[in-house]
Amino acid sequence: MRHITDLPSEVLTVIGAFLPCRNSIHSTVLTCKLFHEHFSHLLWKVVAVSTNDFNPGPDPTSLKAHAHLVHALCYEGHLPREYYNISFPRLTSLHLWINGIKSSSQALDTDWSILVMLNHTVRDVEVLAYTPISLVDFWSAIVMSLYSPRRLTISGTQLSVTIDDEDTKAFWRACGQFEEINYKGRDLAATSRGFIDNDYSQLKRLRYKSTDFPPHATGQVDWIGKCCNLTQFRWQCELRLIPLQRFADLAQMSTWPLLEDFRLGKTSGTDEQLGVILGHLPPLKHWKLKSGSFGPLAFDQLRSRHFDRLTTLRMPKVGTFTSHMALETLSHCPQLEVFEACRISLEDLSLPPRPWACRRLRRLAVFFTIASNQGDRAETLFFEQLSRLEQLEDIDVSQTPRLGSDYKSIFEPAPQWRLDHGLSRLSTLSRLRSFKCDRAMQDMRMEDVEWMLVHWPLLRVFSRRVSLDKEAQRLITTLIEERGCNTGPLFTYE
Repeated sequence: MRHITDLPSEVLTVIGAFLPCRNSIHSTVLTCKLFHEHFSHLLWKVVAVSTNDFNPGPDPTSLKAHAHLVHALCYEGHLPREYYNISFPRLTSLHLWINGIKSSSQALDTDWSILVMLNHTVRDVEVLAYTPISLVDFWSAIVMSLYSPRRLTISGTQLSVTIDDEDTKAFWRACGQFEEINYKGRDLAATSRGFIDNDYSQLKRLRYKSTDFPPHATGQVDWIGKCCNLTQFRWQCELRLIPLQRFADLAQMSTWPLLEDFRLGKTSGTDEQLGVILGHLPPLKHWKLKSGSFGPLAFDQLRSRHFDRLTTLRMPKVGTFTSHMALETLSHCPQLEVFEACRISLEDLSLPPRPWACRRLRRLAVFFTIASNQGDRAETLFFEQLSRLEQLEDIDVSQTPRLGSDYKSIFEPAPQWRLDHGLSRLSTLSRLRSFKCDRAMQDMRMEDVEWMLVHWPLLRVFSRRVSLDKEAQRLITTLIEERGCNTGPLFTYE
């Protein structure tokens, strides 16, 4: 009988690539001498060093001895200088996290810059700092030393935003070197003009989330206007609404001819402004609006220019995206894979009934409501339409209740996911892995849930409350727990 230790080294290398985490690698290394020799190098592929006494990481001498095995490095806290004088010939990812600075900001800036200058192969840089820091040498080292930087991620930083500060100017010069920037922090672009003298043609993907409340955002939009080769732009403000007029003006000038992924947070934009933007951007593959006055003008442009190419459409909290708009989207977007909207009325679904074109749909998140006088025909049509979406992996028909005049939550009736209402038509959804129907007033029975678990063998996420009967709910809860289902999210559709 042959054993795993008899496998050739090429096969063991493939197996090693599937070891999921450091604990798994460590257990494998301790199995036998062969595994120790073949897999121990994987323990050094991702290294974290911290000032935390519970998980400090390797000492500088050991880290230097194994530096040739390190691909990703995370330094948390202000470490002794010996850690920053190490060269890692295969290093591609550098993560620098600061929660408190024990020594001066200048010393930290110097240490980080030395580390960058010794490691030209770094492509991905992440800076996480919740303490005010001033970085001049670090940003300058990125510009001068990195061969092919790809991604810059910044979160929590309290960087200087005065136009005359050298660290701000150095930051903007560094931004021009990357293909992708993920930024979350003070709104540098809105409150400084340090970006105006730099070239951002290298930048292709930008995620910008401001966390403060600057007086205006014209500077922010002007900076985005200089990023003329963007293919992805995700824009969000935590403490204010996004103004869109300046952005609409730039869209009319074909400022972003390559853009295909555009996602907006809460905006003060009007239906007309959104219509202008959608009417002048190139055909989008991904469109998301968190909130705003999306109306018929914007929808006309979305339909005429973007329907043929859309793969993601997410407007789960945009109440002005009507049931008719949602159904027209499902009926005319053949490439659609992710769709999120507020609600669809089964009355609109049947007047007139049209087959849905979105046969590639993987995620459907929308609340379906049914009037009390619609009867079985509407539910039959509803399940027939769903049964054709054979690629579905994630269904979320949860309801977000509306508030009435007395500030009480108002719940609308929903179709029942039961066998005696047409559930059996959904045996075609064999890929389904997540089913959520929170607050949708379901009254399922044990046989309904048992049928789902049999016909949806990949199901791993299931709503907690699906029955009005307490005993039935108890039995259902026991059943889904025994199956290994949970009530949390399985997927993250960005």
